Amino acid sequence: MGDTDRIVFSPPDITEDEIEEVIKALKSGWITTGPKCKELEKMMAEYCHTNRLALMNSATACMEMTYRLFGIGEGDEVIVPAYTYTATASAVCHVGAKPVFVDILGDRAYSYEDGTHSPYEPDYEALEKAITPATKVIMPVDIAGVMCDYDRIRDIAISKQDMFTPGDNKYQRALRRILILADSAHGFGSKRAGYMSGEAADFTSFSFHAVKNLTTAEGGASTWLPLKGIENAEIYKMFQLLSMHGQNKDALAKNKMGAWEYDIIGPWYKCNMT
Repeated sequence: MGDTDRIVFSPPDITEDEIEEVIKALKSGWITTGPKCKELEKMMAEYCHTNRLALMNSATACMEMTYRLFGIGEGDEVIVPAYTYTATASAVCHVGAKPVFVDILGDRAYSYEDGTHSPYEPDYEALEKAITPATKVIMPVDIAGVMCDYDRIRDIAISKQDMFTPGDNKYQRALRRILILADSAHGFGSKRAGYMSGEAADFTSFSFHAVKNLTTAEGGASTWLPLKGIENAEIYKMFQLLSMHGQNKDALAKNKMGAWEYDIIGPWYKCNMT
């Protein structure tokens, strides 16, 4: 096969504009988490129609930190589709929970008269049957950026609310049902039924890896819908703590005069966006 016949897989579209922005960041002196990251968080949250967004170094980290935020662990079950990338399930294993696989719709997608379903969406009937008292999370995957039917998934989660017993975790108690955590690694900018990706699930994880439709070379983001009784700023702060060694001040805060001192709140992780 000659080069003229070769189809390049998802080449990143990098123009002089992107190169100039990288040069500006390097010249600013902020070569890790800094003002540009905060600016990007604000822009992305506005685009997704959400109030806050937290950048991290991958969608995998975003998923795992969301599990840790909600206290998901040993004895808990997370429903994931059988057709997905390994990160969807491995993040579940990282916290000691059990991934429960359900099939995708496949050819059954074409039996829906409205014609809006993708073969890669989860089999919603199988998903509902897979729910047990141990189920704490449903993780739909927006394959190729095609969003799942989140209205239906939310209806299923609400219908199983009497089976749900929250653990010793304030966020589980605030939600009062199974968490819907979207693996929308492919889906930034997608839209379905009037919802942008990011405002359809309770929490959504995006990827900005080199082969994604929006790239930062490596990177990811988590955004979320409001939780009753919980301030968005608190969730954002928890993501900062979980992704930066439990350090209660980021580099921007420490850069202020007299603000060098900080505390370590917990023995957590290093997965911040740079």
